[in-house]
Amino acid sequence: MRIIFPIFLTTVSIFAHDPDNELLKWKQYYRVGTVYSATSNTGVTGYSRLKRTTKYTFRDVRFFGHFFNKDTEIRIRQKSSRRFLTFNSIYSFNTLLYERNTILNVDLRYHYNQGLGWFIQKSESGNLTLETGVAFDNSDYLNTQQKTTYARGGFSFDRTMRSLSTKFEIDYYYQISDIIGSSSLSRTQVLNELQWNINNKLGLMMGFTWDIQQKKSDPSMFLTISFYDLIDWTF
Repeated sequence: MRIIFPIFLTTVSIFAHDPDNELLKWKQYYRVGTVYSATSNTGVTGYSRLKRTTKYTFRDVRFFGHFFNKDTEIRIRQKSSRRFLTFNSIYSFNTLLYERNTILNVDLRYHYNQGLGWFIQKSESGNLTLETGVAFDNSDYLNTQQKTTYARGGFSFDRTMRSLSTKFEIDYYYQISDIIGSSSLSRTQVLNELQWNINNKLGLMMGFTWDIQQKKSDPSMFLTISFYDLIDWTF
């Protein structure tokens, strides 16, 4: 029940609809391919995402997994954001994440963060954003109630240039609660993607994810076939 209830709230959140809002736009994304890490060798990777946007709001649910012979990296994330008051370039956001990463000995991490973001640049061809806020998580969710508190900073860049699309994201979590033992949970998470758009629905993507923490880890590099399309939903 501890896992089912948050997933239920996530589903309700993304499908919530104010009929007085702008026309909703839905888009779906799927990927499948291979992944390599020097720590865990070769495996398979999968990704799915459902995105809902209006002029002033953004909500999405995404899943990605890297499955190696002995190790697993899985993330299920839901994010909601909306324009902050009347400022067109500033938005508030909150993110809920469940994560498993056996490379870093994380059996199940429950994570929540919230704060404000700033569109440094926003256009049809791409965005440049900064985010700042606070984060809370529990790295041993099933066995303890001990939570860790962080200050969070994030930067993202995405751009589409004809048949090429690129994305770069970096998040830094600085632990501000007491360190238990001698191991800090401060970490940097990096995502980099480059996609060749074969047509308006199919693409070939390469990139890497990297969790940088005290425990030594290597980037996970992936190559995937991607599918993406608008969804004609009305609620």
